[in-house]
Amino acid sequence: MTEPQKFQRRTVLVKRTLQLKYMGLVFLSVLCASLIIGGDIYYNLYKLIVTEAPSLAAAASQFNAVILVKLVLYLALMLLIALFISHRFAGPIYRFEKSAREVAQGDLTHRVSLRTGDELMELQEEFNAMIAALQGFVQQDRRLAESLAGRLAQAARGASEGSRAEMETLQAELRKLTRSFKV
Repeated sequence: MTEPQKFQRRTVLVKRTLQLKYMGLVFLSVLCASLIIGGDIYYNLYKLIVTEAPSLAAAASQFNAVILVKLVLYLALMLLIALFISHRFAGPIYRFEKSAREVAQGDLTHRVSLRTGDELMELQEEFNAMIAALQGFVQQDRRLAESLAGRLAQAARGASEGSRAEMETLQAELRKLTRSFKV
């Protein structure tokens, strides 16, 4: 059997809808957590500064701009991290979809090949094992069909003209039985 081809993904958004949905969920989760925790800490500190050290209130107001810039930078970083993580899932899902189409077209020699470190490696092994099992069943059925076709050919030699024609038709159909599969 040949070595599975190595490939390098060049497209970041391989499965756009799935990745954007996943990125949105991660981003909104981080945004909510940041706003809740950060907002609570900010509110309590600002309240403490205003009540305990009113002279620092002006400095605290200037600090608001810094906090907003940092918040935007952190959220942008979270979007990049979410993109990276979503790519680790979407790429393998895309490969499985392509592989499923290949197998559906009858190519039982095709195997899923994921990059090292991609998610869903266990699924790759199971999917490839399933295709190998199907390939074995089709090969077994093909051998059985060939055997039956040979037996029909022998039986047709001694049969009447009408029976012989019917047997030859059956023999041809048996030989076509699994030819649509590439094994």
